[in-house]
Amino acid sequence: RYGIETVSGWHLQCFNEPDLSQFLLSEYPNTPENAVTYRLPVYCRMYEGFVRGLCRVSDRLKIGGPSLAGHNAFLNEWLDYVKKNHLRLDFISVHNYGTAPRYLNEGIRPFDVKNNIRKHEIFVQTIKAHGMEGISLLIDEWGMSASGFYNREECPALMAREHEMFSAYFVKLIHELIHSELVPDMLAICLSGQHEMVEDFSGFRNFFTLNFIAKPIYNVHILANKLGENLLAATYEENLFVIPTKDENGNYAVMVSYSSANFEEDLPTMEETLSFCEDIVGRHVTIWRIDKNTMNPYRMWEREGKPEMSKEVLRRLREEGCLKPSATFTAKENFITLSLTPNATVLVALEERCEDA
Repeated sequence: RYGIETVSGWHLQCFNEPDLSQFLLSEYPNTPENAVTYRLPVYCRMYEGFVRGLCRVSDRLKIGGPSLAGHNAFLNEWLDYVKKNHLRLDFISVHNYGTAPRYLNEGIRPFDVKNNIRKHEIFVQTIKAHGMEGISLLIDEWGMSASGFYNREECPALMAREHEMFSAYFVKLIHELIHSELVPDMLAICLSGQHEMVEDFSGFRNFFTLNFIAKPIYNVHILANKLGENLLAATYEENLFVIPTKDENGNYAVMVSYSSANFEEDLPTMEETLSFCEDIVGRHVTIWRIDKNTMNPYRMWEREGKPEMSKEVLRRLREEGCLKPSATFTAKENFITLSLTPNATVLVALEERCEDA
């Protein structure tokens, strides 16, 4: 249907979360022991057949797995099987969720990027133990919380998926992964569950609401794609997470988020100055901002008393969710001052401007 030129650019895997009873052998409850004893042998045979079948088609295809939900013992034994049987493995794919609705409701594991990083470190140590750290690592699902089919009805804390906390979490997670021992080659978000929506703001994990209002998590993905290829060095204060980059044409793009460990709103407003070693005077500056009062449809709807979704209300909320700069100007100093509120995310782009522009 698509041709080898297209499909050779895809990452192909044969199953989703084979270590979970929701997807494989539901008669055995979700425990590390059951994942290894019952589900692992079935998946190993499946993966071996998958590899041999695809290799007959083309040696240009990217083959990998196991799209792991989280049982590290499963990953360990599967990598051992792959190695012993000399099976093709172009990438290792894992899922990484920071918490779950049950833990949020019980107050025992609040939103915290460190939860994701701890999982990542465990996976990395397992991969290194097999001498496979040179193989591409993909996080092909991530989230603040698992259970995309859950919303505020099952867990009120999931309303964070609607506003600036989710975008700040994303930037902080990128920052922490960049500085981890094994940086993943992909960080992909899972958006399943939105087909159950019956209203616009209810805490499902998605980029758009029922009536196609863009959420902050959608816009921050677009902003992250404006970052340059080269990571720069920087120093910054606690509660700031800064990703400074430069592209091959010398253009800067610096992403900044400001948050506490658990993304609470008790931080003071911060005046932060971005200072550059290079002379930036005369450069064209564009600033995009996502915070409680900017590019945030849910917060706007909340401020207005949560009105009924009339055509006019929907129009204004969609407009609020449109990605647009909050400021554009020509730099007159070698620094740029930003005002940051709790869970704010800002992208600052500096481009060379032609003399006759």
